Amino acid sequence: MIQIPSDKDIVILTKPNFLSHDVSVKILNSKQTTSMIQDFDFENNQLFVDCDEDCFLEIVPTVKLSTKQLLWENGKLLLSQNELDTILNAMPSLSPFLAQDMTGKDLMLAWGKTESLVSAIESGFGTYFSRSRNGKWVKGEESGHLQNLKQIYLHSNPLFVQYIADQVGAACHTGYYSCFFRELGQNESVSFVYSNKVGE
Repeated sequence: MIQIPSDKDIVILTKPNFLSHDVSVKILNSKQTTSMIQDFDFENNQLFVDCDEDCFLEIVPTVKLSTKQLLWENGKLLLSQNELDTILNAMPSLSPFLAQDMTGKDLMLAWGKTESLVSAIESGFGTYFSRSRNGKWVKGEESGHLQNLKQIYLHSNPLFVQYIADQVGAACHTGYYSCFFRELGQNESVSFVYSNKVGE
């Protein structure tokens, strides 16, 4: 049984298949999320939940996705500084930041600010904003489980940042490779995606 937080925005990721870099985002409240799960078509689609139960990944083969903009690749900014400044000025105070690995597996969903994106562009490491610590958070700076970025994409409607990364070790603080280590099924069933935690 999962417990959807009542005091948080819930992020829904949608992809056509499990190993895809094509993804869209929508943001729901807890009530809307509960309704989505109750009405979910488990026969034709798949649904995964992250470790904090505030992000869900749905695999919907028929989904049509909008285009994304490649901002940065292998250490090189692909925009002019003016174009980047325009993007940064248009970003909301907090946006979803999604990290995927090179194969298309979703690693984690966190939140970030303009400063997070600027830091990621400058450093090449997956960078976010920690709401609990109220400050910049470089994934793996303490554990060593860094995200070495290969590409950074920007999506719109809603705006979110997509990192493609070479993940060192576990992306999830629980020790699993990905935060999306549970798949939901009919009648509130839950199955585990990974048989072991990283290093076990």
